[in-house]
Amino acid sequence: MTPFDTALRVQRREVDAVKVSISVEIETITTLNSQAHAHDLRMREERALAAIVPIASDAWRLRMKAERARLDHQAQLANVRLTSLRAQAVEAYGTMRAIEGAAGRFKDEAERVAAGAEQSMIDDIAAAKLVIARRNAERSA
Repeated sequence: MTPFDTALRVQRREVDAVKVSISVEIETITTLNSQAHAHDLRMREERALAAIVPIASDAWRLRMKAERARLDHQAQLANVRLTSLRAQAVEAYGTMRAIEGAAGRFKDEAERVAAGAEQSMIDDIAAAKLVIARRNAERSA
């Protein structure tokens, strides 16, 4: 456990949330593209029918152009949001990687300090045994 764990969890959640948002925007763009394609197909079919049966279609044509403009505008907005989300994802991922690096360095430092303390304890025990052995040797001599 490091002091960075909470920040890392929060950052991972943010990265996950951005991933979901990107998926939603991609789905929106795909849906809008499908709708635009269907709209274009319908306009071609209606124009072909209008050529066969002469009827006044000015109002219909204006409505279809307005619908196409609306679809194009929505797709443009979705692409802008997607670009923004991608930039946000890059930043969030970079921040997450920086926090992971800091947490890793903290763990490495903690392990180094613990190993140093353990080595000091071993050195102290060895020195104490050496002193005891010398005292016993002096008493015996």
